Amino acid sequence: MREWSDSFNSFNSMKGLLYRKWMEGILAGEFLPPVEASIDPVYDCNLSCRWCNSGRIFNDPCQKGKMMTRDHLLNLCRFLAMWGVKGVCFAGGGEPFLHPDVAEATDLLGGLHVETAFLTNGTLINDRDILAMVRHSRWVGCSVDAASPDTYAALKGGSPGLFSRVLDFLKEAVARRNKAGSKLEISFKFLVHPANAGEILDAVRLARSLGVDYAHIRPAASENVLGGEDACLDFPLAQIDRQMQEAFNLETDTFKVYGVRHKFNPSFHKKRHFKSCLSAPLLINLGPDGNAYLCVDHRGKQEYAFGRHDPDPEELLILWGSPAHKALMSQVDVGRCPRCTFGPYNEVMEKAIVEDRMCKNFP
Repeated sequence: MREWSDSFNSFNSMKGLLYRKWMEGILAGEFLPPVEASIDPVYDCNLSCRWCNSGRIFNDPCQKGKMMTRDHLLNLCRFLAMWGVKGVCFAGGGEPFLHPDVAEATDLLGGLHVETAFLTNGTLINDRDILAMVRHSRWVGCSVDAASPDTYAALKGGSPGLFSRVLDFLKEAVARRNKAGSKLEISFKFLVHPANAGEILDAVRLARSLGVDYAHIRPAASENVLGGEDACLDFPLAQIDRQMQEAFNLETDTFKVYGVRHKFNPSFHKKRHFKSCLSAPLLINLGPDGNAYLCVDHRGKQEYAFGRHDPDPEELLILWGSPAHKALMSQVDVGRCPRCTFGPYNEVMEKAIVEDRMCKNFP
């Protein structure tokens, strides 16, 4: 089953080859500044999605509800721009727009020529937030995950009325983006779960009607739903495949469908085609607890924190690529990790750079 009609897209993990300079620096032990910073401005959420990868944070009374101060958030953004980070994504351990100062941070980063992006449930976004996005951001991914209010409420723990609020946000963002001629890309995100698998095609139709740029469809991580490293949901694979085949027929010049499957095995369970954690320093995850984490898949886990960014973000200049940072990477047992966001990048580093399977010196 194909994943997309145009391979030049943000979801194609072969874009990892763009980061050869960073990857070779990691392998040489000389870490460059991360390409991206993932900022979790708050450890909290107004929904309770069945597949939430931050549920363990919300169940920890020492973590849930933590929020960066306005001054620290803005100071952190200034530091990241000075450090040379290319993009900042507000996401993570909850809903970023629970933080009242994300729009101001977005404007600040835009003025410093740093691209921004958002992963959001879309229920709390106001006019100020949309304006900041349209002015300065590269993309926003809105987790809708349903084609009907009832399915939305059943899977995401919010009232059915929130479903229409999310659709209103997407329509308003599209209208303002189009009017401003902004480069902002707007995505309708759909995590597939056995309980919503029958709505994939209807969700794609809905996404197209809203005027968004693409529908992004991928499986929910089984381990987040069921718990346990080897847990696997029973996905109705034939039904999913039929709908995806039809969904690609809905594409237009301005609307695309991305059915991301390459990070999973054929049954939609996590796969592991690499031996070690190498690519994590392409990104830094910064939590509202003041910790800098090895990767987004281990956000909020104290054992994966390699240093602090609060109170002084410049401490990261000492910690980044330090012996302690490298030691933490070397201790990661990838067999016990959840689905690895950067799994294909680890493959690229092992197979294309270290093993040179692609004959890198011969274009």
